[in-house]
Amino acid sequence: MNCLPLACHVPLLLGARAIGDRADAASATQEGNDMTAKRRTTIGALRRNSSGQSLVEFAIVLPLVMMVFFGIFEFGRFYFTKLTLQHAVREATRFAVTGNVLTDPETGDPMDRAGSIVRVILHNTKDLAVDVDGISISPADGGGPEDIVRVAVDFRYDMTMPLVRGIVPDGHVGISISTAMRNEAFYE
Repeated sequence: MNCLPLACHVPLLLGARAIGDRADAASATQEGNDMTAKRRTTIGALRRNSSGQSLVEFAIVLPLVMMVFFGIFEFGRFYFTKLTLQHAVREATRFAVTGNVLTDPETGDPMDRAGSIVRVILHNTKDLAVDVDGISISPADGGGPEDIVRVAVDFRYDMTMPLVRGIVPDGHVGISISTAMRNEAFYE
């Protein structure tokens, strides 16, 4: 190796000096490191000992998730009920403006116009428990040619989900649907 004697030994001297400095620093702060090591051990033990943490988080989040799920389900059911009632009232009003009547399936005789209109509503809401007393027709007989006929249904929607039922006063909501149309020029 062709090098000057001092130039070859400088890295070795610097390395030995750095090692010596590290050893001195380590021995000087050994007592301070003992306290820090104890704190690290305690904190590390707490971090590693997370048994039950997931269960606690799940217990906190579960009611919120269930409330959102039940709310979405109840809203969907409510909206379906409202749309079904709107469809039934619209179809009954369309039937009413024609002046036609249905035949009674039990006797085969023609029904009156008001009875026919109620029957159309009940047929289109067969999945719902619509009360006949909640159906109103104005004029009561369905009116004559060129009269305006108004068909309305008042329905009590009962909440089914317990969490949602507790939020809504009395556990039910009233739905009122009405439609008005002018009768065609039909023959009585």
